[in-house]
This record gives sequence, C-alpha cells and structure tokens, in this order.
Amino acid sequence: MSRKARKYIIAPNSFYHIVSRGNNQRRIFRSGRDYKKFLNILEKTKKKYPFCLYSYNLLPNHYHLGIETQEIPVSKIMHQINSTYVKYFRRRYGGVGHLFQGRFFSALVVKDLYFWALVRYIDLNAVEAVLVKKPEDYPWSSYSIYCQKDYSGKLIDRERFLRYGDENLEQSRLSYLRFIQEETKSKEKPPFSLSENML
Repeated sequence: MSRKARKYIIAPNSFYHIVSRGNNQRRIFRSGRDYKKFLNILEKTKKKYPFCLYSYNLLPNHYHLGIETQEIPVSKIMHQINSTYVKYFRRRYGGVGHLFQGRFFSALVVKDLYFWALVRYIDLNAVEAVLVKKPEDYPWSSYSIYCQKDYSGKLIDRERFLRYGDENLEQSRLSYLRFIQEETKSKEKPPFSLSENML
C-alpha cells in the first residue's frame, strides 16, 4: 500500500527545521569527502531550487538544516538533496536498500519567535552529541561560518540571518556568538570564550 503524500504549506518565506537520519541509525557520512560532497550538493540545489540556508550540522548518522523556502516547496528541495546524495553514496560504497530512515522530518517554525533559537540549536548539535566540547571545533557545522569576521561564501545566507538582529551586521554576528555562549552556560556545560579570530 502506498503512503499518502505529506501536506505542506506551500508559501514563500516558510522556515523549516529539517532532520534526515540514516536508516537503522547507520552512518551516512563515512569520510571528510562525504561531508564535502553533501555541502556541494546543498549549494548546487540552492542554485537549482532557490532557498535560503541559515544553518546546518552534519553528524555521522544524521543531519540538521535550517532553511527558508521561496517559491519551491520543501519536499521538492529535500528530494533533490537526498536523492542526489544517495546516488553518490551508492556509487562510492555500493550496497542496496534505503540510506535514509524513511522520510525526512520537517517542522514549520514561527520565524519571528524561534528563528535564532533554532539556528542556535542546530549549530550546537555536535556539542549536544558530545562529538566536540566547543562548537567552533566541529568542521561540519555552519557555526564556523558565523565565527568568521568576513564571509563571502554562497552556502549560508549569513547576512540575511544577521539582519534579523537589531544592530548592524557585525554587532549582530557578535550577539549571535554570545547567544550561543549563554546557552552552553545555562546548561552548566564548560563555558567557552570568543576567540580573537571570531571578533
């Protein structure tokens, strides 16, 4: 029996928290090359089906994305991302069957209320998973992009994200880094300081 198609609110500027997990909690990233390939797929998908990407965290057996749609529905975007990555993964490692555990999880988020909080949650996911002690030490997260004083890349829509702050872009960037720091302190985890290259 076929599954019913999921219903989505197809409207411009819808903000989603996306999670996609490996089937049976298996690894979907086995090497640095795999992480880089996935990020390349994200960037190419943005060009084909425009959307805004504010955060990502790629962990060994799942990933998180914080995206804002434009005209293309999130289901079409995610099909493009996951199907392209599965083809790459099978070409490289072989095997059959599902790489991902069913359909991806998506939560429609009220941007004005939870925008920064969700991006922070995604950026801290590797810390929550105890893969690193400090978020800037994890190379497969968007947090490293927010740590850079200057960023000219196209993967993360950093300027658009920072413009949701009440200050100029640089002040907003530093506010976001402190917002991250406050969360780690509130959970009584070892605090980390903003290093010179972040300021």
